[in-house]
Amino acid sequence: MFQKLFLGKDINRAENTFAWTAASGIVYSCQSLTFLMIITNLMGESAGGLYSVGMMVAQQMLTIGKYSVRNFQVSDIRQKYSFEQYYTFRICTCLVAMLVTIVWILIGGYRGKEAIVIIALTVYKLAECMSDLFEGLYQQRFRFDISGKSQFTKDLVMIIAFVVMIIITRDVVISSIVLAVVSVLMVLIVDFPVAKNFAVIKWNFNLKITWELLVACFSLFISSFFYVFIHNSPKYAIKSISGEDNGMLAIFNALFMPVFVVDLFAGFTMRMWLTKMAVHHEKRDYKGFKKIIVKQMGIIIGLSVVSMAGMYLVGSKLLSLIYGLDLSGYEWTNALLMLSGGLVAIYTLFENVIIIYRHQHASIFINIGTAVAAILIVPPMTISGGILGATIGYVIVNAVRALGYYLMALYYMIKDNKREMAD
Repeated sequence: MFQKLFLGKDINRAENTFAWTAASGIVYSCQSLTFLMIITNLMGESAGGLYSVGMMVAQQMLTIGKYSVRNFQVSDIRQKYSFEQYYTFRICTCLVAMLVTIVWILIGGYRGKEAIVIIALTVYKLAECMSDLFEGLYQQRFRFDISGKSQFTKDLVMIIAFVVMIIITRDVVISSIVLAVVSVLMVLIVDFPVAKNFAVIKWNFNLKITWELLVACFSLFISSFFYVFIHNSPKYAIKSISGEDNGMLAIFNALFMPVFVVDLFAGFTMRMWLTKMAVHHEKRDYKGFKKIIVKQMGIIIGLSVVSMAGMYLVGSKLLSLIYGLDLSGYEWTNALLMLSGGLVAIYTLFENVIIIYRHQHASIFINIGTAVAAILIVPPMTISGGILGATIGYVIVNAVRALGYYLMALYYMIKDNKREMAD
């Protein structure tokens, strides 16, 4: 009975897919927003800063756990690797991520409450890694509706659990621990029973296969790791200049929350079109392939313009109301952060193109260069300009990265098209 709620009937899937994808995407994006909103309103900037520090590290560990296998997995339309091989590999990467977390805490000098919150939120994010694996399986089987339903259900339950615990305990540490436990339980209760209808779920370690996946997705992992580093670079810079006072970090996090709205909404169509793009590429249908790219670019540009205007006009008032903080005077910061969100969406689009062409290894040069730019640009701009300076530096770095991915994708598309014409 429980599985039927997620599997549904094998009809009208196309009509339900967008609704479930949109609903799950909105709920997912609302998690961190809701968590920070409740914490700052009930407990103030200091507690919000503690949560922000924990989430900052947990997001970095998320990249290790995922190892950027998702897009490689869903575009593996010939199923070169079985699901149990992807499953085994994901368990390995999550274990490594947990070990790195402990080392990160020791080297970073985190102690007491900060250390506990970091560990708890990392467990919560590693549960997300496992969910991502199963959702990739549903997507590979063209069951986007199941992916949306399962993500929506799990994320909603986790939001409720965390919010209720914050209201009852007024304690970020206890609430984070409960969130970690609930996130693991949701994977066991929802994903394992449903996924068994599509694949065998078992540990199947093979050193050769593990090495192949390690190598195949290494550049994607480096990309995602640097992506989160770039994403966190203004936060690291703000944390550096503010010291033990996490208030400034909490304010920036509140302003930063809407950044990925453009990428989120553009991702609704991107998720549905990614496998279709892979099919067009496999069939050498370049016209259909380019048509999807043009459509996606149009969506990204449109969303960027609307979100920038909206956040400039009403962003400060809206965010102040949501978080219970005084965020007036940040109009340009709000608009520029939404611009950076559009640049992230552009980068994501052309990264997917490079993955489909299986030239993801070349992207490592772009990411190393962008990370170096972030190190050189963001800290001094933060020192001189505070939050606005950090934002401008963040926009510049994302522009560099988006341009790099666009040029690389264009190069491989032209090269592949010329080879096909020559044949």
